Amino acid sequence: MLELSVSGISALVLRDIDLVVPKGTHTAVVGPPSCGASTLLRVIAGEVRPERGEVRIGNRVVNDLPPRRRPLLYVTSDPDAPGRWSVEHLLVAAARTRSLDRIDRRRELELAASKWHLDALLARRLDSLSSTERAFANLARIELLRPGIVIADRLLEQVNPSAVASTADELYRTLRVLGATVVIAPSSMVELGMMDALVVLDGGRVVQHGVASHVFGQPASEAAARATGEINVIPITIRGREVDSVIGAWTLDAAPFQGSGVALARPGDFQVARAGEESDVIFAVEEAGFYHGAWHVRGILTGAVMLHVELPREAAVHKGKLMALRYDPARFRLLRA
Repeated sequence: MLELSVSGISALVLRDIDLVVPKGTHTAVVGPPSCGASTLLRVIAGEVRPERGEVRIGNRVVNDLPPRRRPLLYVTSDPDAPGRWSVEHLLVAAARTRSLDRIDRRRELELAASKWHLDALLARRLDSLSSTERAFANLARIELLRPGIVIADRLLEQVNPSAVASTADELYRTLRVLGATVVIAPSSMVELGMMDALVVLDGGRVVQHGVASHVFGQPASEAAARATGEINVIPITIRGREVDSVIGAWTLDAAPFQGSGVALARPGDFQVARAGEESDVIFAVEEAGFYHGAWHVRGILTGAVMLHVELPREAAVHKGKLMALRYDPARFRLLRA
């Protein structure tokens, strides 16, 4: 296992990126579109040459090493193999890169095929598989290669959404057993909770670096908040200790700034007011959907602000319904505009 680090990296949209990934840890690079996450992964993998800065693996600077000579595996959502290859051909080629005799190689191939539901697909061509089947073949190949460092750009992008959570869990548990150092640009939110650290990029710069729970609960910017889940961005004005917004006003113990800003509120920060309880905001339902065991409801407030709230399954929800909501402003993250 090797530590991975980049220092002072600038390339395309990236500007002065410093990052250390300790050996054996899993890190996700996230951010808004065009933030530079894929570019950073390609710089580490050698697919993009940096304008300045160093990429270091262990104690060695690898800037001048071509991709194939770097001690890492760079993967995307498609297997790095011709479409005419069979699944078995793909897995045999991966197993042959390791020092195994024929019997052990076959045993490991069969175990990987069974684990990733490929037993009945070994004779099939890669270009005849469904997107999820092709993704599973790719994951079996990765397991057989036993990489020390994995750089994965939206690896699970082609997996059926209903299978993403279980597939991600199996993948990252497998890579931990192998002791691999992992850096990913995730294809789903579910992957974030399986990481040791998140690196948030915005405009090609690192704006926050921490564990997923901290970035989710204490986002340093709107980009960090959006990268870790649904967020309401509510314009506010602070004068003294008083906050004014389209969802109401409240008083702060200590104001973080004065003037214009935003309150970042998660959908779960709102609750339905109980009978006889005073409400903080009246919310008109525009659209609603039921998933992950809860209602996800949207409505428009004054000033064309769209509010997204998560309500319990027993809530009576329908389009046009007026709902009295309560919230605790202490849960909101206040940021200067």
